This record gives sequence, C-alpha cells and structure tokens, in this order.
Amino acid sequence: MSLHLREFCPVTETEDLIAFLTGESWPFHGVAKLTEETVREQIANGRYHSDEGKKTFWAVDEGEQRVGLVRVFELGDPTPMFDLRIAERYRGRGYGLAALRLLVEYVFTTYEDKPRLEGHTRFDNHAMRKVLHHAGFVKEAVHRQAWPSADGQLHDSIGYAILREDWLHNTVTPIQWDDFPY
Repeated sequence: MSLHLREFCPVTETEDLIAFLTGESWPFHGVAKLTEETVREQIANGRYHSDEGKKTFWAVDEGEQRVGLVRVFELGDPTPMFDLRIAERYRGRGYGLAALRLLVEYVFTTYEDKPRLEGHTRFDNHAMRKVLHHAGFVKEAVHRQAWPSADGQLHDSIGYAILREDWLHNTVTPIQWDDFPY
C-alpha cells in the first residue's frame, strides 16, 4: 500500500473538506455526524488550518484517492496533538497506521523542537488503540468519563504519546506505573 500526506488548502479545498466530513459517520468522535454548518464554522474559526499551529493533511493513496484526513494542532506547544479520520470504506485496511506513521515523521522532521506527539481516543475505539500501539505510541493515561458523546453518555478517554527519541531509535520507553511505594 502506498500512502502520502498532502496538505489541505483552505482556499481551494473547503468544499471537499465539508463533503468528506459530512459524508461519513465518525462514531468515536464527540459528534458522530457533522453538519455542513458546523464544518463551515469550524473552517472559519481555523480548526483545520491556522497560523496558530494547526494543519490538516489529506491521506492520499497511490491513485490520488483521499482515504482520510489527519489534523495536527497545538504545534506552538511542546506536545502537539492530532486527530485522524479514515473514510469508512477504507477502514480496517492499514491506512490509519500508514497515515499516523507519516504524521509522526512529518512532526518530528519538520518541528525539531517537539519532544513528543500525543493523541487521545475513546476507550472503546479498539481499532484506533491498535493503530496507536503499532505506530509506537504508549498508553499514558486513562481519563475516566471524560469523553462526551452526542447522546450525552460519558466515555473513558485513553491518552497515548510517542517520544521523538523513541521514534528516532525505534524503541519504546516504558512507563513507570509503580513509582509509589504505597
């Protein structure tokens, strides 16, 4: 499988972004079904691209088909975060893992001052948790009842991160969970 990231152009691709986000269901996000009005407002407010450290990329296959979207934000902070969305017809085929690996490479080669990249997902999003694990991310946190869904239910959120040093050396630094003597 060949995949690459191509930066979203807010000037020429706004309608494409709206169609992509509203044409899919995102069951593990806060709002599973986005409306055109919501996405237009998000675009206008700089959610997908801004000079304040937000960039969005299309995940594009060898035939130039858009299979997903990767948004990286908080690039002005030491720990940027990301959002990854793969179109339903491409899920379960390795595109999420490939896109995340490309994003990690982009962040760590473009922003040499970033020591880590962080992502969060719902506890029950097993596919994304598997992608994070296979991309070298380490589970660092469980935030109990912190992820609201559209139906008002609160889900646990799981925090993951990859360290620049681990990425550079293809290692995984384990977490010291039992650091308290009591």
